[in-house]
Amino acid sequence: MNLSLAWIGMVCALPLAACAQSADWQQVVWREPQVRYLLADMTLGGNVQIYRDYAAKERDPDSREGIRLWDAGARVVNMNDFERRWVSNQFGKDGRVMRVVFRGTSRTITGNEVLLTSDHDFYQDQLRSLICAWTMGASPLPYTNRTGDASVVEALRRWRDGARALNTNWYELKPVSRGFGPKLVFRGTDDYVEGSRVVLNFDLPYPETNVRYFMADIALGGSIEFYRAAAERDHEMGCLEAVRRTEDGYRITNLDQFERKKVDGKTLVTRKGSNERISGMAVKLRSDPNP
Repeated sequence: MNLSLAWIGMVCALPLAACAQSADWQQVVWREPQVRYLLADMTLGGNVQIYRDYAAKERDPDSREGIRLWDAGARVVNMNDFERRWVSNQFGKDGRVMRVVFRGTSRTITGNEVLLTSDHDFYQDQLRSLICAWTMGASPLPYTNRTGDASVVEALRRWRDGARALNTNWYELKPVSRGFGPKLVFRGTDDYVEGSRVVLNFDLPYPETNVRYFMADIALGGSIEFYRAAAERDHEMGCLEAVRRTEDGYRITNLDQFERKKVDGKTLVTRKGSNERISGMAVKLRSDPNP
């Protein structure tokens, strides 16, 4: 699967024949919890070069963003809350894995608990509101000349990198008579949206495209235990979510369009009659909203 190992900074030890990844995984926006976990690991003594190599060679989005922030000087403010240590894990080598945990415990952090020195550089409320409005159809072009506003500059950067709002059904856009617009309000009201209520795709600890690809692989005969082991050993959240949804009975509605087969020695999920690995977003779930 060529799993993203930004959580622990190790090289994947899985058999290459079992390694496959959704075709578009390298194009998805980075995952903020993982980026923060990665920076905590580096701040606490993790091998920066491993992440740098993974960012360059595998073009892992989390590692690329983590290294970008690291090179810009971002560090963990509350590092005394955490420590980097070996913890017991049945799937790890010699029965243990390296984790960043809450100090004095064996409980792995998610990454959201990490405060960075770069967090004060821009306002989350403004950034999230802008990305939400642009996701809903407002044009970002009027903002491109606001180079002196750090929050706008960061919102544009994340927008270009693929950041999008996920809960747009909560909101609507209303025209404004002057100033920058349109106005982002809660649906059915004239109340401005607080940016903290906006959920963005980089808030998730996994790329949705991977989760769906892994689910299709399991449904077509791939071992769920393989994904369970990867989730436990590597703290790979996409695998964990794919296992959870599979066991909770999520159904793939277009599974008959795909097949699982070996292509050039690698096991892939492809469209029937094709040797090209699918994007996970081609996999449709019964739980998806109707278009």
